[in-house]
Amino acid sequence: MAASVYSVTLHHLSPDAKVVGHGFPEQQLAVVTVAQLRDLLFAFSLAAEKLTIYEPGVPEIRIKSDRDAFIVRTRYRRLCFVGHETVLRGEEHSVAYILTVVTGSAEAAKPSPRPDRTTSSSPMAYSRPPMPAGRVPRWVKLAVMVVIIIAANGTAVWLLLRPPRTLNPTYELLPDQESQALVAKTVGEYRTGSNEGDRRLVINRDGTLRIGKFGPKLTVGDESTRSVRGGLMQGRTVLVTNDPYVLAIRDADTLVLYGNIFHRHTP
Repeated sequence: MAASVYSVTLHHLSPDAKVVGHGFPEQQLAVVTVAQLRDLLFAFSLAAEKLTIYEPGVPEIRIKSDRDAFIVRTRYRRLCFVGHETVLRGEEHSVAYILTVVTGSAEAAKPSPRPDRTTSSSPMAYSRPPMPAGRVPRWVKLAVMVVIIIAANGTAVWLLLRPPRTLNPTYELLPDQESQALVAKTVGEYRTGSNEGDRRLVINRDGTLRIGKFGPKLTVGDESTRSVRGGLMQGRTVLVTNDPYVLAIRDADTLVLYGNIFHRHTP
């Protein structure tokens, strides 16, 4: 037969179980009826809804009868009936569930009318308090996750199937006769300047190009040789090296290579 009165200990709770805090000493309530126990649990449930990750204590209610002892704590702003976590499965332990286990009677667990709580015809009105303000619904989180997964997979497929990029300029080579005529017009020596560190290039009639850098006393070092021939790029005549890079022909005496401007040098 279920006990009609219980011994209750309040830990880190005010005497009415409505406020949580370190400053409250343990309250020993020697004789508590089922109705009083129900009120304490409901008050504890309301206090749990206001808790944050910076909880001002570790609140709990210890319930003792002549045969059993029970402990009720909080988890995720809900009540948690210690020892019954296997039936928690992501949901809070309602006051009705706790009272049913403690008293052994579902009739004793029925809530009485309470002026400070919103009434509802739903049987889950007390077992599931309203969602705290600011909490994102679970279906929204799932929808966002699905969108992120689809976007990530789509990006991966696009990166896999897109054509490879190339840094080479787009140009069209001229026929041999036109190419030779263009190279002949550009034959000569070109410089970016006449100081140490400036660059020099020389174009020969056979289509070879020598490019180097001036050292002390205008000695030429780091010289390399390439071949060039005439081409078209965006409707303008250019010289195409075998790198392949393009020498833009700005005018009869000016060439541009790698962003460097070379002017024809006349001895």
